[in-house]
Amino acid sequence: MNIDPTLQWQNQNNQVSTHKDTLGKDDFLKLLLTQLQAQDPMDPMQDTQFISQMATFTSLEQTNNMTDLLTQFVNSQSKNMIGQMSNVIGKTVTWQETTQYDDGTSDVQNHTDVITGISSKDGEITYLTKSGDKVDPDSVIKLEETGSKDDSSGDNDSSSGDDKKS
Repeated sequence: MNIDPTLQWQNQNNQVSTHKDTLGKDDFLKLLLTQLQAQDPMDPMQDTQFISQMATFTSLEQTNNMTDLLTQFVNSQSKNMIGQMSNVIGKTVTWQETTQYDDGTSDVQNHTDVITGISSKDGEITYLTKSGDKVDPDSVIKLEETGSKDDSSGDNDSSSGDDKKS
C-alpha cells in the first residue's frame, strides 16, 4: 500500500502569519525543525549544512538582540536629551523664522518669547513658548535669562515681526 507523502501536510492546520514581512528567530527554528523532521533518513543533512544553518540562526539572534539594545539606547538618549534641555524652561529665546515667497524672495524675522516647555516627537525636540509658538532649537540665535516680570509677560509681538533685529 502506497501512502502519499503529501498527505501528512494536507491534514495539518497550517498557520500563515500575514502580519509580518520578515522571518524572526522563531520562524527560523520552525523551518529548521521541519527540515530535520522531513529529511530522508537514508540521506541526512550534512554536518556542514547543519552547522552553517545554526551559525545563521546565531547571527540572526545576535542581530535581533543588538537591535533591541540600540532601540533601548535611543529611547534613553531621547529621555536624557529632554532632561538636559529642560534647563531652558523659563529663559528668553530669540529665534529666526524665514518665509519664502513665490517670487523667489524671502523674509527673515526675529522673534523673542519665553520658553514654557519642551516637546519631543519622533526624536525631534521642540521648544514651546508662552505665545504658543513651537521653536526648532536649530533656529535659536539667542538664549538668555529672563529679566524682569515685564519682559517675561509674553506680550512681545512675536508673530508680527515688529521686533526685527539688524
